Amino acid sequence: MAATPERPSSPSSASGPARSEGPRLLPTLSRGAVALCLLYYARLQRGRRLREAARHRRAARHHRAQARSRQRFALLWLRRVLARAPSVAGLCQAGGGGSLPQLLRERRLWSKARSSAFWEIVRAKAFSQWEWVENFRVSPSTFDYLCAQVRNAIQRRDTNMRRAIPADVRLAMTLWRLGACTEYRAVEQLFGVSRSTVCKILRDVCEAVVGILTPLYVRPPDPVEVAAGNGFPLPQLAGVLGSLHIPIRAPNENAAGYYNRHGWHSVVVQAAVDSRGCFWDINVGCPGRVTDTQVLCTSELYQRAQEGELFPEGSQAVSGVQVPIYLLGGYSYPFLPWLMRPYQDQDLTPAQQRFNEYAAAARTVVGVAFGRLRGRWRCLTKRNDTDVAFLPTLIAACCTLHNVCEARGDVFQSCWMEHDDEQQEEHPFHDGEEEDTEAMEIRDALASALRG
Repeated sequence: MAATPERPSSPSSASGPARSEGPRLLPTLSRGAVALCLLYYARLQRGRRLREAARHRRAARHHRAQARSRQRFALLWLRRVLARAPSVAGLCQAGGGGSLPQLLRERRLWSKARSSAFWEIVRAKAFSQWEWVENFRVSPSTFDYLCAQVRNAIQRRDTNMRRAIPADVRLAMTLWRLGACTEYRAVEQLFGVSRSTVCKILRDVCEAVVGILTPLYVRPPDPVEVAAGNGFPLPQLAGVLGSLHIPIRAPNENAAGYYNRHGWHSVVVQAAVDSRGCFWDINVGCPGRVTDTQVLCTSELYQRAQEGELFPEGSQAVSGVQVPIYLLGGYSYPFLPWLMRPYQDQDLTPAQQRFNEYAAAARTVVGVAFGRLRGRWRCLTKRNDTDVAFLPTLIAACCTLHNVCEARGDVFQSCWMEHDDEQQEEHPFHDGEEEDTEAMEIRDALASALRG
């Protein structure tokens, strides 16, 4: 059998893959593949046409909306021009069947129908003196005074959409909310406004009270009046320091820090009270877990007193000792030259016992002031659902309104008085250090100067 001759190998096969010498032919497609490609192409074209049609519709709606807006503006302008020209308006009415054409009527925006009949009755002086004080917690004269003071800050202008709520209605809504501690929906039904509007008005009025009236009614007493007696049984006493816990809803952040020793969430109000039961210094916003000493050390009152700026003048010689103008606190406060507290020893001399009795009599003004504050403004008694960031403004506004009522001699109903035994509980202050020598000398001088 003859051998088959071998074909010579090409040079390209030895060096690498063979290169095609002619044009490469496309693979042939089956009928199913061609149909599938045509189907996809038809879907893409249809989607493109739909998107183009939607774009044209949106553009047409936009142009129609602009045209209606321009037409509405022109009609409103024409209506106002006709209203200012009675002769032209009469001619239009005569030619249009007794009324302006339908196109000239002002288009009204939809709004929920609300009734303000309650305030209309109140404004008609249907409330008696007692009913006014019972519901608004202030006398009618004080209400007028407050409205005159904050009117420029809370009054709003009318707009094309709606009329602004008058300033007296805004003030009345705020006083009703603070005094009765009712829900926002109750105020909404009484005054005929929305719930969100009630919240906004409450903030605006409280901020106006704090910004305008607080500097006038919450300020330290005159050192000359303190040196003259100031109504306290102890000499050189400018005020009594005390604290009050305001119940709040548990905040979202740092809820444990607001949980006080009584078993509920609160913020602490530290106040200095004069002999008339008015607050001349307030510090609001500390969480309920902190102690009275910690609240005091974070206050501006403490910083000014430590630097000698609170009462730089007015010291007097008592029993041979220079006694400055000072404050009186409980056992939970530190013992400082400007902050006195009663004796804690069990074996007390007659003079020391007498000092404790006078101090106890002077400290009653704090309980009375806090009781009248909570009794007049019931929002400080129940759990407050106001935002923690706005709560200091609300409490400061209540303290300022309390001072305004006390200064103007408004009647306080005895049934409003709040008595809370938990607020009187005190935890003695223990700093682990010896008592201040200067403070001890001042207290001993005061005790020896008192007479039984």
